[in-house]
Formats: sequence, structure tokens, C-alpha cells
Amino acid sequence: MKLLIIDDEERTREMLSKHLAWGELGVHEVETARNGLVALELCRSFRPDIVLCDIRMPKMDGIEFAKRLRESDLSCKLLFMSGFSDKEYLMSAIRMNALDYIEKPINLNKVREAVRAAVESRKHDEKKRLEERQLQDAYDEGLPYLRQEMVRKLITVPGSLHAQKALESRETFLLPPEGVYTVVVSSLYWQALQYPEDPKLVQETLLRRLNLNSTLASLQGICGFDSRQFLIFILPEAFGSSYREQRSVLEELYAEVAGMIGGNNIRFRMGVGDSIKERMQIPHSYRTALDACSLHYYSEGSRLIFASEIGGNRELATDWDMVRSLRRLLKQEELEAARYLIVSWTKQARAACDLDIVRLKDSYFQFLLVILDVAVQLGFTDTDEDTERRYIWKEIDRVPDLASMEEYILSFLDLFQLTAEPEGSSAKMREILQYIHKRFHEKGFAISEIAKHAGLNETYLCSLFKKQRGSTVKEYISSLRVEKAKELLLAKELKLYEVADRTGFTDANYFTTFFKKYAGCTPSEYRERMAK
Repeated sequence: MKLLIIDDEERTREMLSKHLAWGELGVHEVETARNGLVALELCRSFRPDIVLCDIRMPKMDGIEFAKRLRESDLSCKLLFMSGFSDKEYLMSAIRMNALDYIEKPINLNKVREAVRAAVESRKHDEKKRLEERQLQDAYDEGLPYLRQEMVRKLITVPGSLHAQKALESRETFLLPPEGVYTVVVSSLYWQALQYPEDPKLVQETLLRRLNLNSTLASLQGICGFDSRQFLIFILPEAFGSSYREQRSVLEELYAEVAGMIGGNNIRFRMGVGDSIKERMQIPHSYRTALDACSLHYYSEGSRLIFASEIGGNRELATDWDMVRSLRRLLKQEELEAARYLIVSWTKQARAACDLDIVRLKDSYFQFLLVILDVAVQLGFTDTDEDTERRYIWKEIDRVPDLASMEEYILSFLDLFQLTAEPEGSSAKMREILQYIHKRFHEKGFAISEIAKHAGLNETYLCSLFKKQRGSTVKEYISSLRVEKAKELLLAKELKLYEVADRTGFTDANYFTTFFKKYAGCTPSEYRERMAK
């Protein structure tokens, strides 16, 4: 605690500052001033917790000083001293929220007890402020998720008693409990090879920033990600495709969100649902917004698509005859005919504009499975137990539009030409191997980073690597880490956790398990063997 003593009598200042054991009272810094004017200047840098102040002083008395101090500091504890015990000064002290009033001549015991009480009062206030700040921080931290849960309730079961009751808290949920609403559904697609290790972290950051955004707050709207990872906005009032229907408001919101996302790594688009007249119809607005958002898959240019633009869409289920034809053409190595078949399917897809994008993606997924399967059969590539196929649907699901999907699938036809272009493949493999050797020992080193460096998608990288090296990328990296660990284990001064750290492991126990799996013994056992 810091204490400031203000008195025009030097003797009083000396006595108070030097003849009390301030440290025992919890005061560790003491400063003095001869009048209120000097004290006010000192407070700018010293910022006292407690002020022990005379009332009658030249230039600026204690009451005027206290008034000026309270303009910038409401938390400081004031203790007044005066030889004039009249009502006027007492009332002024009360108005300044003084903690105590000490009469002169000064009694050190009374000063000691008054300061002790001020220290305890200050500690109590600080504890209370800390608790309030922690509660506010917890509330602020949880607010985006409370609103996200409300979004999920309103787009599925808007009539739930929980939602109805919660909406009464306008401070928390902003939305009016009744009225016209519009739902906006937003898709976020990372550019190829830019997908983050954990997209939920990006989503959480975006949610927090959106809930601090003044534009969204002024609209009294709430947002959150639904179970399919679309970003959903529920806005009061009606919005439409023309500027008289407040299109400009949505364009401003789009610009705000796009600015928060930043960079060119994420393609962000909005689908605007039908405006509805009551809360119970919010699921309808949500469904039409989803459909409008789906149209973005067929149109790369537009940023906003409205439900009024939906029409003439039809379902396009996987054509199994075409899948079988693709298999036949690939077995006969008729690559141009296979390419034409995929391009033809894309034309059908564009004409149909099926609003079920998952169904559309599945048709291309079936094509890709056939391509990889035939490539393996013909010896153009190889596969491990699961064909590294855990990447296949993950990558297909990340493709942002139909044109990119066609390009992605067609790229796999190059697998059938690997042996025809050995020099190009060898050069690419040298580039990949050099990069792996440079980075394999780093923590969190992932196949996605190799793919990004080589300019390949993960599935194609895994197929190419297995064909050229006879092992999977993961197996190759593991072998490098084991050999590096064996080399480091020969240095007896290195601790096991240091060896683990230098080979890319964050957990020493996992390193031991990993090493034993590939080397047949624990790191300690290996070190003992080499020492003999």
C-alpha cells in the first residue's frame, strides 16, 4: 500500500512519516506534501492508496484537494486531520466519502488505528473489484457461447420455454422476443492447403470478435456456428436483395466479418433467408438461408445470395452407370475419355444446381475412390491399409465450389502418368524429401505442411510418396525420428526429455512408447546396450 501525508506543518509531516512503523500496518511507500496543490501534482505519479490529509492549508486546503482528487480517483481512502471540529468541515469530509476524521493535536495511536482500518478497507475493496472483474470476465468469455446456444435453439426449436424465457434478457441476447426476423447463413472455406490444424480455434476467435462488433450490436443481432459449422446470424427486421430492402446493411455486415477473417485464405459467402413475421418461423428462414448459401457453390463471384434467387433446382444423385464407366475407361487407360466423363458430370451438376451440396460432393467422392482404386490395380500408385483415405473426404469437403471440385478430381488422373514422367516425379520427390529432412524434428510437423510446400493436395502427395518410396509419408517421418533419436541417445549428457524435444515430441512418455514400437526397446534400454 502507498500512503500520502499532506500537512503544511513540517514537524507534523516528519512525525507521521518517521515515527510510525508503517510496514507493520501494510504500508510500504510513504510520501509527503506541504499543501493540496503540491499533493495533487504528486498524485499523478505516486497514485496513493491512502491519503492522510490536513484540512486547513495555504494555497489549496484539504477539502479542495479531495474534490480534485475524486475527479480522477474514487478508490483512494481519505483520512482528514484538523484542529477545527466544526460541522462545516465534518460535513465536507462526509461528502468526500472520507473514511475517518482525526482531531489535532495528533494522537499517533489514533492515526495508527485509522490507517490500519483504511488498509483493511482498501484490501476489501480490491478483493471485491477483483471478484467483480473475474465475474465480468467469465461472463464476457461465456457470452459468445450463450448466444451461439440461443442461435441453435432458435433455428431448431424456437418454441422451447428455455428460449422464450432467456430472450427476456435483452442485455444478453439482444434480440427482441417477438417481431420480424431474418436468418443469414455464412460458409467459410479455407483455400487449398491452408486449412488450419484446428478450425474450431479460428471459429472461437471469430465468435469473440463478432460479439464485440459494434455493427452487429447496433443491429441487435446474435450469431453462432450451427452443428454443420455454418456461421449463422439471426437479425431482427426484414432484409431483401434490393437497397430499399436494406441490402446495404447486409453488405456492411459482410464487410465487417470479412475484415475480421482477414487475408485471402478463407472464402466467405452469405446466404440470406426469407424474412419471417414471428419467432416460431425462424427455422424456415434458416432453411431458406441454407439453400441460398448452397447456390454459392455454383457461383464464384457473388458475396450475397438471397432466398428469392432460389428456383429451378433439382436433385442430382450419384450416377452409378457413370461410375462404372469411369472404372472401365481407366482400366483401359483411356484418360481423355475419363476426363471428358468427369467434365460432363460437372456440366450436369451446374445445370441441376442441387441444393444438397453434401450429396453433390459424394458423387465426386465416388469418382475419386474409383480413380485411386484403379491406379492401385494398375500399379500406378500404392496404398497402405486405409489408403491414406482419411484425407479423401476431408479434402473433398473443403473444396469451395464446383469448378474447383472438377479441377481437384481431374488432378488425380495424373497418377496414371507417373511412370510416363519419371524425371518430373523424381524432381518432385527430391523436393519433398529435402523438405521432410529439414523439418521432421519440429513439433507439430504435419503432412499438410509438406503438401502445402510441394503444391499438392494431401491425398495425391500420399499416393505419389507411397508409389515412389514404398512406404507412407508417416512411416518415413517416423523412421527419421527414430534414427535421429538413436543418434542423440549416444550423448549420455542428454536427458530423455531433451532427446524427445529434439525429435519433435512434446511428451517424453509418448516418445518412449513411440521409440519402443519402432526400435523394439525403450530409449533407456537402447542407451544401455550402446554403452556396453
